Amino acid sequence: MGEHATKGDGDQLSLKTIFLKKMLGKQICAALDDDDITEIMANPDGSVWLESRSKGMYKACDIGRAEAQNFLLQLARMQGLFLNAKSPYIETLLPFHGERLEGTIVPISTRASFTIRKPAKTVYPLEDYLEKEIMTHAQHDYIAEALISRKNMLVSGGPGTGKTTFSNAIIKKMSEICDQAQRILILEDTAELQCEMPNVVSMTTSQAVSMTTLLKIAMRSRPDRILVGEVRDGAALDLLKSWNTGCPGGIATIHANSAQSSVLRLISLAQEANVPPPNALVAETVDVLINVVRNPNHAAGREVKSISEMKGFNGKNFEFKHVA
Repeated sequence: MGEHATKGDGDQLSLKTIFLKKMLGKQICAALDDDDITEIMANPDGSVWLESRSKGMYKACDIGRAEAQNFLLQLARMQGLFLNAKSPYIETLLPFHGERLEGTIVPISTRASFTIRKPAKTVYPLEDYLEKEIMTHAQHDYIAEALISRKNMLVSGGPGTGKTTFSNAIIKKMSEICDQAQRILILEDTAELQCEMPNVVSMTTSQAVSMTTLLKIAMRSRPDRILVGEVRDGAALDLLKSWNTGCPGGIATIHANSAQSSVLRLISLAQEANVPPPNALVAETVDVLINVVRNPNHAAGREVKSISEMKGFNGKNFEFKHVA
């Protein structure tokens, strides 16, 4: 009975994914299968834009109003999520290859709209960033030493700068040069970080489980290092506390355009937990600030702009030292 039920469930899922792909259309499905495409964006006007490693961003096709709306509604039903006027957005993974989707309907957007970010199939080593001159030898060597020294690293950058991809490269280097017995806890809203260490536990948030809850669970799970996919809300305070209580060597990403702005954003997010600005805690906890930026004049389209060390807080301002 169990085997037949499992097979039936699999057949149902297969039929539903076929239906989803039919609503997306051939061109979007082709983009999902194209390793050169990193993001697929369907705007409320029906235009579909692609982000390509080789060509940058360009308009590829259009999707009908009904197709876009029905795609999001069917996806929500498959995931057991609510998508309606009272809950007009969806954040989930696609059942194809684990692509991350953010979707909105009226009243957030004038029509159904969604953005699909494809997971990296390959984790690029830091040496690849060297070869493509995205980073310098000094930056590479500093990161390697910081990993061994178990410094807490905050990787900042704007949307689409490759923060997660670069963080995966740092984690890959960590798995090559650091103690293999260390226990790694990875906490994310969407599973994107990859770690080749043997003792790894990955956890993701849900509608019922927040990042704050995951951090509390992680602290009771005997971690050596805690890695966070992206710092987004008041959980930033819990992250700082976890890094500062016997779990050094963490890595996290944050949306910001410089070392200084990443610290200010981290403080702003921590204050969402209804606390005064935790300036001293940030100065004590965050060791290394790495900033990744888009650069249209660079062959790779991006570069590691700077690596800075946190030197402290003098009562008025944070002090940084540019190291690479």
